[in-house]
Amino acid sequence: MSSKLSPLTLEKALGRLLGLIGSRVEITIYSEEPRGLLASFEGELAAGNELAHPAGRAHDEAFVFRLAGEAPPRFVLESRMLRRACVVATPEDEADSLRFYLGVTTVLQVNPLSPER
Repeated sequence: MSSKLSPLTLEKALGRLLGLIGSRVEITIYSEEPRGLLASFEGELAAGNELAHPAGRAHDEAFVFRLAGEAPPRFVLESRMLRRACVVATPEDEADSLRFYLGVTTVLQVNPLSPER
């Protein structure tokens, strides 16, 4: 079964990501070329905050997200690095995934997990 990708603006993608706070998620970061897994972690998405740029440049806005826990994994989304964002449609009984294409070859995907996992 092939995935259907629906483009999102940065604002809508961040809104959907913020809507997942309190939910269990799986974060996968991989390279498109050469294809390979860079990192993968899962847990409850605990927080998302805007990072202020030291020079106050609005076009360089960035957001940091973290999972719950004592030493929580974090990931950063910077608007200047974002090539595009999209929703990856999944079967009806699963929540849709969010995919962020960053830089030249990096993809960050957020997969909501079902509560029983």
